[in-house]
Amino acid sequence: MTSSMAFFTVRKRLQSLSRNQEGAAAVEFALIAGPLVFLICACIELALVILLSVSLDNATDVASRQIRTGAATSGNTSLGQFKQKVCDNMGWLSGSCMSSLKVDVTTYNNFSEIPTADLIKNGEFDDTKFKFNIGGASKIQLVRAYYEWPLITPFLNAGLTTLSNKDAVITSKVVFRNEPF
Repeated sequence: MTSSMAFFTVRKRLQSLSRNQEGAAAVEFALIAGPLVFLICACIELALVILLSVSLDNATDVASRQIRTGAATSGNTSLGQFKQKVCDNMGWLSGSCMSSLKVDVTTYNNFSEIPTADLIKNGEFDDTKFKFNIGGASKIQLVRAYYEWPLITPFLNAGLTTLSNKDAVITSKVVFRNEPF
């Protein structure tokens, strides 16, 4: 009888522990807190990347309009001045814009000559391919802006174009024919 009594005593204690719910919420929260914080951080960082992309598209378009209308020509606009025009339209990122922005402006005679490849080779910018050539009236222009953005959240770079230093590259491209100024 003593062994069966001991079995019932252990069983009774286990049942009383299984009914005790004190601290269950704290344990459950501890199990999901890490993934929850990760998802919140990833969502915030992804929202910043999307905001940066929209800002870069808008800034590149506004600065490119200066080329399209003939207000910015190769005689009165340097690469630094054009980059500054893009950065002036970036608003919330204008402080770090000049160091993070790379711009390529090239001229073509017809639309079929325009390249589709980016200027990133082996995880680095191919600086030999960057040009600043503003064409004359009725010339076709390709303006590409690349913004280097450091990522904090792991695994987010899997869906983005990244450099070898793990920074994301946000790209904006504008193709147009200059007006006959």
